[in-house]
Amino acid sequence: MSEMNRTGLDPDGIFDDPEYRVEGALKVTGGARYTADVRLPGMLHAKFTKSPLPHAHIVSIDITAARKLPGVHAVLTGQDIGPRRFGKVLYDWPVLAYERVRFIGEHVAAVAAETPEIAEEAAASIVVEYDELPAVFDSEEALGPNAPILHPDPSDYYYSAGKRPPIPHPNVQGYKLVEHGEGDIQRAFAQADHIFEDVYWGARQHQGYIEPHGCVVWIDETGMVHVYSTNKSPYSLQQAMARVTGIPAERIVVDCMFIGGDFGGKGLSIDDFACYYLAQAAGRPVKSIMTYAEELGAANPRHGAKIYMRSGVSADGRLLAHECRTYYHDGAYAAGRPLVGPILDGWSGLEPYKVPNVRLETYVVYTNTVPGGQMRAPGAMYTAFAGECHVDHIAERLGMDPLEFRIKNAVRPGDAGGTGELTRNPRAVEVLETLRRETKWGQEPLPTRRGRGIVLRNRDVGGGVAGILMRLTSDGQIEAISGAPDQGGGSATAVRRIASAVLSIPRERITVRYGTTAKAPPNPGPGGSRLTHVLGQAAIAGSTAMKERLEELAAEVMGWPAGDVHLENDRFAVGDGTGESAPFDDVARRIASGAPVEVEGEYDSAEHRSPEGPDANFCAYMVEVDVDPETGVVKPTEVVLVVDVGTVINPIAHMGQLEGGFIFGLGNALMEEVVIEEGRVTTLNLGEYKLPTQMDVPPLRTILLPPSDGPGPFGAKAAGETVNNAVAAAVANAVANATGVRVNECPVTAERVLAAMRKAR
Repeated sequence: MSEMNRTGLDPDGIFDDPEYRVEGALKVTGGARYTADVRLPGMLHAKFTKSPLPHAHIVSIDITAARKLPGVHAVLTGQDIGPRRFGKVLYDWPVLAYERVRFIGEHVAAVAAETPEIAEEAAASIVVEYDELPAVFDSEEALGPNAPILHPDPSDYYYSAGKRPPIPHPNVQGYKLVEHGEGDIQRAFAQADHIFEDVYWGARQHQGYIEPHGCVVWIDETGMVHVYSTNKSPYSLQQAMARVTGIPAERIVVDCMFIGGDFGGKGLSIDDFACYYLAQAAGRPVKSIMTYAEELGAANPRHGAKIYMRSGVSADGRLLAHECRTYYHDGAYAAGRPLVGPILDGWSGLEPYKVPNVRLETYVVYTNTVPGGQMRAPGAMYTAFAGECHVDHIAERLGMDPLEFRIKNAVRPGDAGGTGELTRNPRAVEVLETLRRETKWGQEPLPTRRGRGIVLRNRDVGGGVAGILMRLTSDGQIEAISGAPDQGGGSATAVRRIASAVLSIPRERITVRYGTTAKAPPNPGPGGSRLTHVLGQAAIAGSTAMKERLEELAAEVMGWPAGDVHLENDRFAVGDGTGESAPFDDVARRIASGAPVEVEGEYDSAEHRSPEGPDANFCAYMVEVDVDPETGVVKPTEVVLVVDVGTVINPIAHMGQLEGGFIFGLGNALMEEVVIEEGRVTTLNLGEYKLPTQMDVPPLRTILLPPSDGPGPFGAKAAGETVNNAVAAAVANAVANATGVRVNECPVTAERVLAAMRKAR
């Protein structure tokens, strides 16, 4: 990696001043085009007949009445489409249910009609006869010897990551065992002076975006397939559409320009595939937009979890051995789950700590419930909840201060963390010591029923491959074209700031545009805390190449010596700048009058891995709460966040990510729960599924450590998923500190707190 990319420095202060987002005006004026805004000539509307049962064979489907309804142009069932399945890695979710249904709300038939109302009426008129099968709703029960097998013949499921790894039970979607240290973990436990065991639970939760899933699909006269979608990963969707339909990827154009919120949930398309077949059958564009009841009942919420933890500790409070067995309750299909990467490679509850002997066993399990998907830092939130509550419980049982216990065991340079991996420049001790100082930890007594909880967490800076196209326009401006959709993260603004810094021209001369899969280089899309890193580095590569090309062309059009022209401070100059020079815009217009000038920038994080281990942000929270002894209501009163950052590209956006991450985590901690009863989601609106509002947010003080060198542009790290995972455990630990009782289930609702206090009386 070049010196410029690795310094972590911003010597000229070029990123100090905040700015409005480049897409902000479009959003606040209503000019931003979302999928629901797409209107095409002759467009039809799709609705679906849904399964009322969690598990059943489909005996027959009568679509006669639906076909006869005026305004209906296409009616399809699984028998019409065949056993075509979609997914991210494991393609196991049928476009329409084929031969059996596996969860309440699964699509059994699809209708395309002139209006949504006609389509809804037609879908309701379809008569389906079922032969009900035994269902299973609990992940551990699904692994029992008498459990019904949900996918009896998975051999023809496509697995995009190569050969599907072996699984220990037919109802397992994915399985991974991670071990490091002694070969025999029990021998390591035998050396411990104390052994502690706990069990933790995490509920299903919805990502909480305001825009529901949706798509518009049309096939033009040449056979090109056009897809407008809420999917944040257009290139992945393009490949999935090609796999499902058999159409070459280059014949599919995906457009996902603006996305109304994501938080992990918009990486999966659900209705896009069925709409393709409806559009094919009807010969007209087809649009599908979920209602929010459909979103909450049948989309892709965060998995539920049950986590068993066991740790061995020395007499002086050092972690010696740890084993964790995690069951992710992931629903009827694995399509929304990558099944590769951190969730199976061993997100550890003790990741920020030095533990010499570890055994992590992870099961992602089929159940007859709504299929699970990704949600902000997937896999990490519940392991963080379990791990940090477990660490606090250990410290309490040992009679140690929880902050001192964490400092004693925190990873330091050269230490392997809870997954056995090194981290480059871990700053765990720094964030904890700063938290101690900023909160005056342990110096003052607290009032009755008030408690303080702390946590320590880390989050890897995501990687991947990204490209960007840089173009000189006819009016002498610079255009940067990216295939990364805007889901609210502000990546376009970051790209403009980075390009401005490299090119040494004002930001106003740079326009960042979104390009469809037909117009922009491949991009993984936002997610995994990667976009500033990989897209930002691609922007550096593209801007560097563009600057070099412009300097060459400036010499040609101005008649200056080749190889001696430099672009600095918005001017082209010869030599050291004391000789001939001209403003950027004058020279750029002269260059633009000739042949087109385009360059591409590419970046692959795998080519820049450090031998010291991956980069990560570390953070520590102190959350203070009051607990009402009569109702169990938990009211956060003060929050202090200390976070390790690299170079901040955009101060306002960076702080918005941190503060938004805290509020997101607060909802996870205290209120958000998708309630499922016998396979049926009962929280089908945002009145029942509660999201935090401004009235729920306590005073929050954020302290940034001095920037450390990160892998992103100019030493940037990440912000998007750094701080949200730690909030729930901090709240639970504060409740324990205030009441003397522990709630090991997330969210930590008033009902659960009150029940725990009553049980302890």
